[in-house]
Amino acid sequence: MISPFPTLTPVSPRGLVQCAVVPNPGAAQCAAPAVWHIAWHLTPGSADFSLVCDAHMEAVQQLFVYVDRHPAETACDMPGTGWLVAEPSRCVLAPTADAGTREGHAP
Repeated sequence: MISPFPTLTPVSPRGLVQCAVVPNPGAAQCAAPAVWHIAWHLTPGSADFSLVCDAHMEAVQQLFVYVDRHPAETACDMPGTGWLVAEPSRCVLAPTADAGTREGHAP
């Protein structure tokens, strides 16, 4: 009998975030597993970030200046996260204006 269910494949418990480096104009994105999350600048409202693999992190360290970095996690690539400047830094869920409110309930 053929199973109607798809074959399950193992998933990393941390999830999978991918390197977003495009090595040359018109080339495909690297897409190797990201190991580092880089903050280029942390100006509120216009911060810039990148997810990179180990090989591209070596190039970044040789060629560019960045503000901070930490190991990449699934949360780093999720909408609504913010950069916690701490020792060590990390990505955290950023509060929103409606955080803590539910329909029909005041905070």
